[in-house]
Amino acid sequence: MTALAVIAALVTSLCIGYHFGRRAGSTPPTWRQRTSRVALGKRAISLALLMTARRMQRSVPAPRTLVPLLLLRGAPPRRRFRRI
Repeated sequence: MTALAVIAALVTSLCIGYHFGRRAGSTPPTWRQRTSRVALGKRAISLALLMTARRMQRSVPAPRTLVPLLLLRGAPPRRRFRRI
């Protein structure tokens, strides 16, 4: 029963926040504003920057850890025997 009350309160607060957020915001940009040369240029530049950052991220190899995975899992370390 408590879970239903929490869910109802969450839904109510989301609806109220959405309503007041829509009223407080300015009018959305028109189609002509969204497709202007400046706006499209900004989108193209941001897309190019994102693609470049992604390529750079993929080209850098992941750092290797020095700690064996068995130690990270909490398992006891393996014993190494010397050959005589």
